[in-house]
Parts: sequence; C-alpha cells; structure tokens
Amino acid sequence: MTFFHEFKEGFKMFGENIATIVNSILLLVVYFVAVGPTAIVARIAKKQFLDIEKKKNTYWTDLNLSKKTEESYYRQF
Repeated sequence: MTFFHEFKEGFKMFGENIATIVNSILLLVVYFVAVGPTAIVARIAKKQFLDIEKKKNTYWTDLNLSKKTEESYYRQF
C-alpha cells in the first residue's frame, strides 16, 4: 500500500510542477500577445481607459433616471 501512496504523491507533485510551468508560460503569452500591444497602442493614441483627472474633486456621476410607462417594458426589442 505504501508504494501506491508514494507513487500517487509523486505524480501529484509532478502534476503540480507541470501546472505551474504551463500556467506561467500561458500567462506570459497572453501578456505579450494581448495586454502589451494594447497598452502600446493606447499610449500612442493617447487613449485613457480610466477617466482619471488630478484636479477632480469626485468621480461620482449623477444617474439620470426617467420614468417609463409599463407598456414600454413589454416589447423591448
């Protein structure tokens, strides 16, 4: 029984090591293929994804809700 238990634990450790390596490689690929070029293009185009201004007192925006009739909810599309 001990042999099978040690064998199982060895495979478990091997699987965890392989998972760590594969996850690291996949995250690097995603970063260099998607996140990195997007950030470079955004900086070139001077695009700001967050509406952050240094002199702004608050980032709270007013929500303009209007009353709708009950019939407008029935056929939305």
